[in-house]
Amino acid sequence: MADSQAIPAEEPRILPSEPPGWLSAKVLVPVAMALTAGLGILLWSASKSENSKNEASRLLAEKPGPETWEKLIRDYPGQPATALAILNAAEEAASKKDHRKAAELYEVFVRQFPKHPLLSSARLGEANQLALAGNGASAQALYLRIVTERPRDPFHTAAAVGLARILIEEKRPEAARQVLKDALAENSGSAFLPDVNLLLQQLPPSPSGNPQPTPSPGAQR
Repeated sequence: MADSQAIPAEEPRILPSEPPGWLSAKVLVPVAMALTAGLGILLWSASKSENSKNEASRLLAEKPGPETWEKLIRDYPGQPATALAILNAAEEAASKKDHRKAAELYEVFVRQFPKHPLLSSARLGEANQLALAGNGASAQALYLRIVTERPRDPFHTAAAVGLARILIEEKRPEAARQVLKDALAENSGSAFLPDVNLLLQQLPPSPSGNPQPTPSPGAQR
């Protein structure tokens, strides 16, 4: 019987590993260049924004007045100094009885600075100037938005007074009465309480029957 000869096992072949496609130079180089460019743009934008902020503040400090306010509003939108310029310009327009311009300036402030500490004051100022300009519909809509907003706006009582006055002008005394009573019920010590009480005292006695409903926000345009 012939001796059986052992056949050596075939050694496994190890294939050379290849880097994944995303590690190739054709991919990494453009990505690195894009990241570098993006970082450079961010740094440049931050530097430019800081320069604009400093320049706007310098202009307002060195030469406050209508010309500077106009320049800041035109050339430096969104800057902290511009917020003050808008409010100053709106106040000046209101003092000159240019109520339409004042309302427009307050609207610019509200649009550019939605998180500013003086936002509520600017919205009330806009509503007041709209009312004085004879735009009762827009003023009423804004007053109503302030009154019904939750969490409660700091100037909700003042807005209720403005809304009630418009309703009285529209010959809707019962709707005005309801707005004022709601303001009293929700009040937490507003400086406008005397105005609320005064308007309530000036209203005619409530007639029998259902009061006129207070307008809803959805009914306003």
